[in-house]
Amino acid sequence: MENLFVIGFLAVLVVLIIILIFKLQSSQKQLENLQKEKIDLQFQKEKIENELKEYLKKFNDLLNQKLEEYKQRDRVQLEKQLRQIIQQEFTNRFEEWKRKEERRIREDAIKKSSSTILGKVGEHLSPLLIFNQHQINPKDMRFIGTPIDFIAFRGLEEKNYDELEIIFIEVKTGNKTRLTERERAIQKAVMNKSIRWITFNTLEAINNLNGGSK
Repeated sequence: MENLFVIGFLAVLVVLIIILIFKLQSSQKQLENLQKEKIDLQFQKEKIENELKEYLKKFNDLLNQKLEEYKQRDRVQLEKQLRQIIQQEFTNRFEEWKRKEERRIREDAIKKSSSTILGKVGEHLSPLLIFNQHQINPKDMRFIGTPIDFIAFRGLEEKNYDELEIIFIEVKTGNKTRLTERERAIQKAVMNKSIRWITFNTLEAINNLNGGSK
């Protein structure tokens, strides 16, 4: 009886061990499946992450491209507007400059014309004007033109020989009264009294050229 109990107990123990072995194998298999699923999930995760990165890269590239296209269009539009503004401003300034320049040219032409007319009139009236200011008889004035305008022999017409005075006269028109270099040289010679008299006999000069009269 006791042996039967032992045998029964052993049989139950064996059955339990077998059950435990099956459960252990089942658990091991589940664990392997879970490990495999984990690996698969990790792989899927990495794949999704890579796909997401690729998608984000494409999205950023597309976004940058669109932004660049927008900037380009905006820049072209802005440049067009700036060109229009600059062109309009240039046109306005040019028209304003042209109006001012035309007015200045007209005024300058009028001034020059007036100065020229007054100068011409002054040249013709200068003997009378000189007479009015310096009491030089116009008949005593001789026009030579260059290097000075007049030489006057004041007192010659009235035969006032004892007080005869020789005067060099340069007539200036307009606002400028500056003398030229040659005129200043003549003025300096007059002021320094570097003046002398020469009586030239052409007959004697010709005879001298021919070796004297025979």
